[in-house]
Amino acid sequence: MKKVIKKILLLLFISFLLTSCAKKKEASPVEENDGMAYLQKLKEYQPREKNQANTTDNKDFDLFLDKVFVEGMEGDFMTMHFNVIDYKKYGIEKPPVDLGEVKYVFDQENFDYMVDQLKELQSFDFDSLSYRQQYDYEALEYSLYETLADYGYYRYNFVFSTGSCTPENLISNFTDYTFYDKESIEDYLTCLKDIDRFMDDLLVYTEDQSKDGLYLLDNWIDYTKEVCSGMLNKADDNELIVSFENRLEELDFLSEDEKNNYLKENKEVVLNEVLPAYEKVSKEIEKYRGKTNIEDYALYKLDKDYAELLYMLQASNNKDLNEVMQELQDNFAYLEAEYISCLYDAKSYAEFDKAVNSYSVFNLTGKDCLEYLRTNLTAYYPDLGDVEYTVDAMDPDTAPDTVVAYYWPSPIDNTNQNIIRTNPNNMAEGFGTYSTLSHEGFPGHLYQHVYYYKTNPHNFRSVIGFIGYTEGWAVNAQYYAFKFAGLQSDYASSALYFEDAYYFMLYSIIDLGTNYLGWTDKDVVNFCKNDTQLFTNMDTDTAKYYRQFMIEMPGVYCSYGIGSSNFMTMCNETKAAMGNKFDYIAYHDVLMKNGPLPFNILQSAVNEYIAAN
Repeated sequence: MKKVIKKILLLLFISFLLTSCAKKKEASPVEENDGMAYLQKLKEYQPREKNQANTTDNKDFDLFLDKVFVEGMEGDFMTMHFNVIDYKKYGIEKPPVDLGEVKYVFDQENFDYMVDQLKELQSFDFDSLSYRQQYDYEALEYSLYETLADYGYYRYNFVFSTGSCTPENLISNFTDYTFYDKESIEDYLTCLKDIDRFMDDLLVYTEDQSKDGLYLLDNWIDYTKEVCSGMLNKADDNELIVSFENRLEELDFLSEDEKNNYLKENKEVVLNEVLPAYEKVSKEIEKYRGKTNIEDYALYKLDKDYAELLYMLQASNNKDLNEVMQELQDNFAYLEAEYISCLYDAKSYAEFDKAVNSYSVFNLTGKDCLEYLRTNLTAYYPDLGDVEYTVDAMDPDTAPDTVVAYYWPSPIDNTNQNIIRTNPNNMAEGFGTYSTLSHEGFPGHLYQHVYYYKTNPHNFRSVIGFIGYTEGWAVNAQYYAFKFAGLQSDYASSALYFEDAYYFMLYSIIDLGTNYLGWTDKDVVNFCKNDTQLFTNMDTDTAKYYRQFMIEMPGVYCSYGIGSSNFMTMCNETKAAMGNKFDYIAYHDVLMKNGPLPFNILQSAVNEYIAAN
């Protein structure tokens, strides 16, 4: 079985950040023609009319999806481990226990594999499929178009960057790895021993990339070195040693001698192989410092089509980007106006001020806060019932500077194994904690993931994902969480949300402006002065900082900002169409029951809901 590359997984081992450079190596005819063809198909994609009355599944189609799922799991060990516990039950052949390969080449074999998978998918008669299968069909088809359109731009994946720092991702993967039996412990240690080889592959990849004139930015180098330093500053109390010990201590299927032997082996590997690998990376990447100008990495300077594709991928959205930009600005202006209305309404402002400083609900932390959110979300969302999860803090020395918290989804065969990790360096207190835990937990990522998997979807849906949907959902969850926090004023709850999350949309506007429309520092200043009410004092130096940040991390906020903007527009249009027939609980069920989707396919489900009511 060849190692199949999968597109977007929440559990993707290396989360590459697409970025760019002004110097472009010529693409081969296969990459250029096929990639552009699939980009065009993506831009033109329209969902089909579906037969809601057809509940009879096409067995051959489900067998095809079974194959997609199994081959997806067999393509990468870490992906398989985090997605399924009992892989044998699903007929999965265990992939090689390693961290995979990273090569600076166009992978023709995998490209052809994806093309063949698309052809097999499209060989099925859409009208012969059940209603559920028709959504699965479109989700997979759209996902394959995304993947194939993206293949030609493999050169612009950077493995050492602020938004996608592989040494940092390694720490998360190993500290959140769950032990089920002796086999899973031994697999963990095998992968741990592979880190030094894998890091060497990353360094070779980066060197080959530099030969195309694609160098690491200085800020990426600084960030990666900081991550490495966090690892190297600790020896016997290193996170990979301490977390391993803590997890082994909880296992009842090991004898004390077995635990001691595993602990000894893990410690030796960390000290003698892993830490030297981090030290080597920290030294080797320094040679790329000062090799490139950050302004040359603005996406529009490379390729307008590439810039368009990146934002389509980040937003799970194939709308024209000028329309996306206008929606962003309109929704940002609406939220800003709600905030200002709160400030000028005496009762609303008093409640807002109390909530910021002393509101009791916002003093809850950890599980207490999450349980409040879980039990009170039913004002706007369907009841999920009881669900198990853990909330743990990251090691402050290795916790990512760019992360406040994250949710690690449950495997498909145990929806009670959910992990939320918080960054003690970045977690705000009060309403900031409440907002963060609503994003990661209820009614955010954890809620949406578990709710969907309780509908018993096909397993293949764990192989694909749409980040604009998932992050947009979680940002909107923050918005509604403030509405059921017990505040009496809608202005106050909207103001709290804006105070906490305005930057998702504002940064997305500046990102699109900079990387797609070619905005200068002056353009950012003019936008803030002419199109906002609260940011009119933007100066050139601050605008330059924001623009360079967006060039350094293109698209990183757009899954949040554009995603939440899409959900906001969709909800407002649905309420306008339905009037007093609109029901939040039924509406949110419609958004979740078919799983994460691109927004134009999700819109078709909403249209069905409107038509039926």
